[in-house]
Amino acid sequence: MEKYFYLGSANTCQGFKNCFQFINPAKNGMTYILKGGPGTGKSTFMRKISKYFEEKGYNIEYFYCSSDSDSLDGVRIIEKNISIVDGTAPHVTEASMPGIKEKIINLGTYINSKIKKHKSQIENLLEKKSHYFSVAYAYLRCVGDLLKVKKIERIKSNTRYNFSQLLTTLKLTKNEKVGEKRQLFLSFISQTGISSLLDKNKFKNIINLGCKDYFDGFQVLSELSNTLSQQNISHTCFLSIFNPEEIEAVYIPNISILIVNNKEEMFKNEKLINTLIKKAGENIYKAKFYHKKIEKFYIANMDFNGIDKEREKLIKEIELS
Repeated sequence: MEKYFYLGSANTCQGFKNCFQFINPAKNGMTYILKGGPGTGKSTFMRKISKYFEEKGYNIEYFYCSSDSDSLDGVRIIEKNISIVDGTAPHVTEASMPGIKEKIINLGTYINSKIKKHKSQIENLLEKKSHYFSVAYAYLRCVGDLLKVKKIERIKSNTRYNFSQLLTTLKLTKNEKVGEKRQLFLSFISQTGISSLLDKNKFKNIINLGCKDYFDGFQVLSELSNTLSQQNISHTCFLSIFNPEEIEAVYIPNISILIVNNKEEMFKNEKLINTLIKKAGENIYKAKFYHKKIEKFYIANMDFNGIDKEREKLIKEIELS
């Protein structure tokens, strides 16, 4: 069974970017929004539900946390047009049409009141977590500024990318229906630098643009996305974590092809940029360390039996939908 693993949000040079509005592209779909702090079991809640439906033969999309690849920010049961997302900070998701398009599930109601005795400790940990995220974003902003300078300084290649050849290779067929365009993330900043979910996706067909200049690659992918939209062809644009206004890859599901920019060339000889990215990753890792400490306080003060009953109730609701 083919599965796709996408990031719905990411730490970028412009701060935290949330693309959760694109997780469920179906207009008649339903989104369940989970509320509750760290350690309240949101990720486990989503994982168990998705595994249940996966074993029933449904295709699942997993949306990993950009600060913790072991944690989930959301899942989508494709055939049901149903998604379940973490709606707490920083990826705040609110209901626009409660009971119609969204439903809020508050796992915070299962927190034991004894958590109050840890108030000062949790506040201290939250302050440290916030500090390290601030430092990480400062480093990433430096990367963004350096890339702006490089884009201005670069000598544009006189060789025009053969865009018509790319379209011929893709063998696109115009769709008479309205195509859906999604914007998500495939890359994220890890402790060691740039990481990607490319391998985990196991895309069957990948076309590397091979542009000598990665800025040219961004332009080609933008042009491709515009063409696909004009022809009503559904596709997913994977945004760059360095500039979310740029596209680093495009996936066309009906022909199962992923088109990627030449990322190997992007920071090949950029020691300063690579150092800054690594520093950002190290600080994100430190923020994650304190986040885990906060989670432990809540895990020790949760009524997980109540959450299990909430999960079983939701599974039945989804099955009847």
